[in-house]
Parts: sequence; structure tokens; C-alpha cells
Amino acid sequence: MDKKIVEVKNLRKGYNEVTAVDNLSFEIYENEIFGMVGPNGAGKTTTIECVEGLRNKDSGEIKILGLNNPETDGDLKTKIGIQLQESSLPERIKVREAMEMFSSLYPRTIDWKDLLAKLNLTE
Repeated sequence: MDKKIVEVKNLRKGYNEVTAVDNLSFEIYENEIFGMVGPNGAGKTTTIECVEGLRNKDSGEIKILGLNNPETDGDLKTKIGIQLQESSLPERIKVREAMEMFSSLYPRTIDWKDLLAKLNLTE
């Protein structure tokens, strides 16, 4: 049997008087392809943001790779990748600025200045 990668139990998230996610539970296993479908406002983005640790849940349990609390577990954030719904960069941002921004998300980074030089992307 494949290893459990993501486990969500009784997830709840609301915004003021609106409940975006109400008592949602699911599991994702290694080598499994998983997708979320539903109409606008169904809570798909909110669910994924809670799982990724980008948004704090109101209640429920989220485990990724057996670790709890993606919103606070720095070690966990180094083990997962995130593709946001919208991933455009600010207008007129320089490559150097983008590298600084993204490298600030992780505790250990490569020498991105050396990487830019190897790719002939220096100013």
C-alpha cells in the first residue's frame, strides 16, 4: 500500500459570517493523482491554501508527510512545493529582485547570484 502524503480531517475555515470550508476530510497517497473540482466559491483555493500553510485553519487537522501544522512548521515548508492560483510577478520586477523574493521563503538557498551569472542573466 502506498504511503499517506496528505491527511485532512474535519477542516473548517470561515471568513467573518461566511463558511468557506466546512468539515472537509480527505487523504492523498503517494503515486496518486488528486484534483479538486467545484464551482467558484466552493472553497477549493481556501482548502489548498490551508493545506499549504498559507492560510490558518479555524479547526481540523492537517498532516503532510506525517508532520502537523503546515502553517507553522518551517521544516515542512522546505519539503513541499507550491503553485499558487495566480503566479505572476509584479510588473517591472528585475530578475535579481525575483530571486531575492523567492529565496527569502526558504532557510537554505543556493547561491542565486552565481546561478544568474551562469545563465548570463546578470545586469
